[in-house]
Parts: sequence; C-alpha cells; structure tokens
Amino acid sequence: MKWPDDYINKVICGDCLEVMKGIPDKSVDLVLTSPPYNKTGYRGHRDNSKGRGRWSGADIAYGNFQDDLAEPEYQKWQIQILNECYRTLKKRGSVLYNHKIRRAKSQASHPMEWLLKTNLKFYQQIIWDRGSTPDHNLTYLDPITELIFWFTKDKPLCHKDNKWATEIWRFNADNNNNHPAPFPLTLANLCISLTTLPDMLILDPFLGSGTTAVACKELGRKYIGIEINEHYCQIAERRLAQDYLF
Repeated sequence: MKWPDDYINKVICGDCLEVMKGIPDKSVDLVLTSPPYNKTGYRGHRDNSKGRGRWSGADIAYGNFQDDLAEPEYQKWQIQILNECYRTLKKRGSVLYNHKIRRAKSQASHPMEWLLKTNLKFYQQIIWDRGSTPDHNLTYLDPITELIFWFTKDKPLCHKDNKWATEIWRFNADNNNNHPAPFPLTLANLCISLTTLPDMLILDPFLGSGTTAVACKELGRKYIGIEINEHYCQIAERRLAQDYLF
C-alpha cells in the first residue's frame, strides 16, 4: 500500500500495528478507538496446551480474534499501539481511547496501569454513563460507566459544546449492531466534534463495524479505518455505502 491514496477514506483489513507503519509521522489529527478489553485473558487463565485463555461467562466473541491474551502481553500490545498513535499524531492532535475498569478475583484493574507507560500526555478523563449494564453481580455495584481517556502531545484543539460541556456524558449504548461490543455513533460524533475541524484526518486502529468511519463521513472528516476481522470490514463498507442499516 502507498500513502496517501491507499489509506485515506478506506477500510483497511489487517493488523493495526503492521498497517500503521505505513502512516507517516505527524499526519493524523485524531486517533479515536475502542480496543478489545481482553476480558477473557484478564479474568481467566492461560491454557498453555491450547494457547487460549478460559473464563466462564466473560467471553466476548470477536470472530477470529479471541480477546484472551495473557494480561501482561495485552498491556504490552496496547502500549505499542498507543506509541504508534503518538508517532502519527500531529502536534495539536488528540487520542481518545475508550476502555473500562475490569474486575477479577475480588479486585479491580484500572487502564491507567498501562496508559501512563505510553509516550502520550494524559489530558483529561471523560466518563461515559451508559445507564445500564449486562454485568450484574451481588458482590459489587453494577458498573454502568466506561471511560474515554484523552491524550495529547501538546495543547490540543478543543471545541466545547455547551450541551456537552462537562466530563460526564450520558447516553445509552448501541445495542442494535452486528458487533459484540459496538462503539456508539453518538460517542464517535461527540469525540470527533470536540477535537477536530472539517477535512481533518481521523484514525481508528480498531474499526470494528465502522462507527468511527461513518461518523467521519457524516461530519465531513477524512478517516483511516483498520480492522483485522474481514467480516466486520465488510459490515463497515456496507454502512459507509449506506445500504446496510442496523
């Protein structure tokens, strides 16, 4: 592939670390993404005989990606990806990274445990109040929030809307989607509007079913979408072609 013709406004099926090597330094205005959370790997254990983690009731099936890495391996992988994001980011660009607190063995783990090991500068935390959760357990309070970590290189662009002027955003999750962990279009629209202007370039290294790209198309931004699962790439392409509705 060559830059930029084979990247801009394209859904690229491949490994994000490999694809991102072809993106030049300081060329992206915003990285907006929600990676797999490694729930199986974090809450389960490594089965050396099969190379896959196991955890009853915690799995999220991402097709050919099992989301079951040993936790140190997962964190190292995420740090590598975010450092690549840093390399590609412009001086006033932002990284908005959606993750959550995970639980296992009667304790919680916060993503900051590895996020502060990246080259990025932590700017602010946004709390997404989903209002509900499928995770109900009598031993702890129902977790109805997810987190959007705002990272930068320098002072970022910020276009604050009075309607969304606080660090807590309240709207429901997207449940009508052929992806097991969909990224809500409302969330993508807010993140893009907050940190970019029309015709700027947004990168999503975990595109999933294409929500970031769809939001970019609606808002007049350019995008690069990377997704390893061919089936989700096809869904994203159909959504972008406007002939596929959830």
